[in-house]
Amino acid sequence: MRYIVSFVLGIIIGSFLNVVIYRTAKEGLKPWDPPYSFCPNCKRKLKWYDNIPILSYILLKGRCRYCGWRIPARYPVVEILTGITFFLNSIFIDRILTLIFSCIAVSALIAISFIDLETYMIPDYLNFTFLGSAIVVALEKFFLDHLISFIILTFIFLLLKLFYREGLGTGDVILAMGIGFLLTPLPAILAVLLASISGILFVLVKNRGKVDVKAKIPFGPFLSLGGYLLFLVSHAAGWL
Repeated sequence: MRYIVSFVLGIIIGSFLNVVIYRTAKEGLKPWDPPYSFCPNCKRKLKWYDNIPILSYILLKGRCRYCGWRIPARYPVVEILTGITFFLNSIFIDRILTLIFSCIAVSALIAISFIDLETYMIPDYLNFTFLGSAIVVALEKFFLDHLISFIILTFIFLLLKLFYREGLGTGDVILAMGIGFLLTPLPAILAVLLASISGILFVLVKNRGKVDVKAKIPFGPFLSLGGYLLFLVSHAAGWL
């Protein structure tokens, strides 16, 4: 029952994250204003039955009820992804407080990833939400190990920022600091390596195998992926 509740809560939160992602990526919009959902194309206010996670997308056949605008696949993807991560958290994490803040952390990571993919920017409010949640998770266990990990990743990314100013944003540095608090030293380093490898593969696939050292990479999604996967592995292996 706990797992089902976690998944359902996850897809509901995922629906809210879609609002955050869309409005944060668009200039002039605030996540809380207007206080209702609307079609990005025709701007019509949506009824509650058009906002049921996953189900509404299926029943509407992926289109707006009013103008027929094709709803991006990102909407159900974010909902399902958030549901799956909440489900996985509930499997591997026993402590309630850790579970709650782990879900807050992964929600922030999902929003960060999709916003960074679209805008090449990471909003401060999401970064600090993740960082704060990671600190709470760290306080539940061996805080000194997490503090050491935080110091290591902060040092590494500040050096990278110093020597690679145009390729690494401040948002990436703050995100790495949060991952440092979320993990212990070895998993944190492995998370960065995984993020780097997956980022390089992304560029190679995007450029059809061509190497472009000046290519702009949204590093947030790969840091988020590496950090979260190593977080799950760490809990499964008993490292956290």
